[in-house]
Amino acid sequence: MSTQEEKQAILNLLTEYDNALNSANIALIPSFYAEDGLFMPDGMQELSRNDLQKKNHESYLKKVQFRIDFTIADIIIDGRYAFVQAIAKANSRNLETDKVSAKTSRDLFILRKDQDKWKIFRYIFNNVKEQQN
Repeated sequence: MSTQEEKQAILNLLTEYDNALNSANIALIPSFYAEDGLFMPDGMQELSRNDLQKKNHESYLKKVQFRIDFTIADIIIDGRYAFVQAIAKANSRNLETDKVSAKTSRDLFILRKDQDKWKIFRYIFNNVKEQQN
């Protein structure tokens, strides 16, 4: 594959991941991660792919209306690994309290190509702006 085709495959993966998050398709989310992939959220415990599969029943996405939009700033591909820098804008509304919050974060995806498919190897972000209503 050409570099442009690889970048398009990465964009497709992240768009599908975004769609799974926004539709609260929690059963699908672990499939975006490598077997040894890690989700490393700001201020919380890291979660492995297995943790993501086990925590489906208590998922944050079941408790809120959630919307996230990634803006990709840069993609660097180096062999089996790709580094994706993004800005995410997330809005959520707690279904129990009706509390609304908006966050902006800097996101870093480290992807690894496993069996000709890009998977999330590490996903880490830090919140840079939070607003609550």
